[in-house]
Amino acid sequence: MNSDEVQLIKKTWEIPVATPTDSGAAILTQFFNRFPSNLEKFPFRDVPLEELSGNARFRAHAGRIIRVFDESIQVLGQEGDLEKLDEIWTKIAVSHIPRTISKESYNQLKGVILDVLTAACSLDESQAATWAKLVDHVYGIIFKAIDDDGNAK
Repeated sequence: MNSDEVQLIKKTWEIPVATPTDSGAAILTQFFNRFPSNLEKFPFRDVPLEELSGNARFRAHAGRIIRVFDESIQVLGQEGDLEKLDEIWTKIAVSHIPRTISKESYNQLKGVILDVLTAACSLDESQAATWAKLVDHVYGIIFKAIDDDGNAK
């Protein structure tokens, strides 16, 4: 990413990171509303959708999602940022491999992440494309780890 793209990401990221748990909850809530079968892969799968927002395990997971993105965005623009991103997201991918999450589910989540960020940050088309570039890079790391493990679906 060039320096203008990094600055755009960092500036627009200030909005969702200001309320990390609520931002993560917005992503997960929309994800489960659009693709309810994905709830089965989560530790709070026994909680009805309408009760998720108040569930401690759900809120903790929601906050972790935003924290890992925040860690990633903090390293952007630093020396070795691509290597750091690779390390962060490979660790996330490897920790999720035992859950046998399909690439289709990951791609469903990717679309929701971009939709929620676009709405929350009032992104224009160019800004949304910059975010998509970052998320595509992250997903390349995740899918490589899944493929390397042999659990690709």
